[in-house]
Amino acid sequence: MPSLPQLVALVPALYLLLVAIPLTVIDLREHRLPNRIVLPVFPIALLAQGIAVALGANWLHLLLSFFIGVAVFVIGLIANYWDVLGMGDVKLASGIALVTAFFSVLLPFISIGLAFVFAFLVVIIQLGFGKAKLGQSIPLGPYLLLSFFLSVGYQFASSASS
Repeated sequence: MPSLPQLVALVPALYLLLVAIPLTVIDLREHRLPNRIVLPVFPIALLAQGIAVALGANWLHLLLSFFIGVAVFVIGLIANYWDVLGMGDVKLASGIALVTAFFSVLLPFISIGLAFVFAFLVVIIQLGFGKAKLGQSIPLGPYLLLSFFLSVGYQFASSASS
């Protein structure tokens, strides 16, 4: 069973769960992730993690999650500059990194990496069936959200069993 600080730190995951369907629909339809939906994850995560620290969580978790979130944002900015990622994807990936790094330093990299694997596999299948073309952009948001929930779920399922 997760501790009270861990449960409080999960609040931003609940926010992402609430907005996952609208974000997915918008990204699939319009290839964008609106700021008004994505950006609230940052203050929600920092506030929840701050409260978790006040309740006894290690303050280094907050510090590491902040720096990993910033690092993912900087890497995302570089990818955006090279036109590899859209800014909505950069912000969502940074928010996911901020949320997941509080629980494990490796979790953001697993979560975001898994999203790229899922997207790659789907694109390969679409290319094989002639439903996609090389150089075509794809909505990454749904894959980021799916991998986020899978990785957080796995993290808590494995910690509950030990």
